[in-house]
Order: sequence, then C-alpha cells, then structure tokens
Amino acid sequence: MATAIVGPVFEALLGTVVFVGLMAGLFVPLEAWWSRDGVPASRRALTVGIVLLLVNVAAMEVAGAIVLDGLAALRPVIDDPEPGRLFAVFVAAELCGYAAHRAMHRVPWLWRFHRLHHEPRRVHWIDAWRQHPIDFVLHGVIVGLPGALLGASLSELAAVVLLRKTYTTLLHANVSWRLGWLSPWIATPAWHLRHHSSDPRDYDRNFAGMFPPIDRLLGTYREA
Repeated sequence: MATAIVGPVFEALLGTVVFVGLMAGLFVPLEAWWSRDGVPASRRALTVGIVLLLVNVAAMEVAGAIVLDGLAALRPVIDDPEPGRLFAVFVAAELCGYAAHRAMHRVPWLWRFHRLHHEPRRVHWIDAWRQHPIDFVLHGVIVGLPGALLGASLSELAAVVLLRKTYTTLLHANVSWRLGWLSPWIATPAWHLRHHSSDPRDYDRNFAGMFPPIDRLLGTYREA
C-alpha cells in the first residue's frame, strides 16, 4: 500500500521540480525585462512558493487523486484523444475553476485558507503557487471533475493541466504586458492584478483563469 502511494507521489514531485525549473527559466528573465515596477521576486517569496507547491502536489496526489480516481472509475476512460471532448473538458474546467475561486472569496471558512494566496503586496510568477494545501486540493479536485466525469484520456488531462498551470503562472508574473483588443477576451497579468488589489473597489473581481467574459456574464468583471 505504501509503495503504491510513494511511487506516484515521487513521480509527481519530480515532474513538479522540472515544471518549476522551466517556469523559472522563462519568467525570471521576462520579469527582469518587462517588469511593472522593477522589483524582482525575493528569495523568501521564491522559497515559500516552491516549498508550498511541492507540499501541495504531494497532498493532491494522496488526497485529491483518490476522489478523482473514484469518479473516473464510474466511466470508461477513452484512450484516443478527441478534439471535441478535449474542448469540452477545457471549457468545463474553466467554469468550475471560476466557481471554486469565487467560493474561496465568498465563503468565510474557505477564505481562511485562500487568503494565504493574497498576502503578498507585490505579485510575481511564483506567487501563483502560494496556496494553502486545503485550498490547492479543493480547487484541483473541482477543476479536475469535468475530466474525470467525461472520461478524458490521460493525454487530454495532461494537456489541460499543463496549459492551465502555465497560464496561471503567467497571470501572476510581474510583467507589463497587455493584449490590446484581445484583452477583454483573454486574461492578462494586468487584468488579474486587479484581483490582487488592495483597493476595496477591486475586491471579489476577476475570478476567471483565462476568459474574462465569464466575469462579465456573472457580474464580477473589472477593467485592468
């Protein structure tokens, strides 16, 4: 039993180390070249973010995977990737992510865990992973539900998870990028920064992970 748990956890942690290395290699230079304020991420922020991510990945592998594997067992997994199903899983995951994120702000006992993510005054790429383990696992399970219930293949799930993780890192990057006419449709670091603002007018705004129109439709949108 212990071996059955340790093996997947080790593999997940190894993959996480590789992911963090790739993200650091990409976003450390980008934050140096296009920083909003010229302030780099501190060593403490980097240490806290990396340690929490490793702890959270292990927790997700032990606790979250049990729930998702149980749900996935209710439906046969289809090995061959299918564009229609991949799109459905991606859109459903985005909607579930919005709902989970909004609940983390609106439900007091959930906010107790999520507020750790909002403690930094300046937001950097590594702060995307500054999350309490309970926050991380709950959000991961909710976002993973569509894939489990729709019988997504392993390659489809991997594609959705990798895209979401990479884009989440981008949203928290300390860069001054904007997308011009695409900004109302695609989330940007400047748009997500509003979500981390200390201005009361920005509280409980811009919850979507990739698509701001969700916030427009549900009344939580604020311009960057």
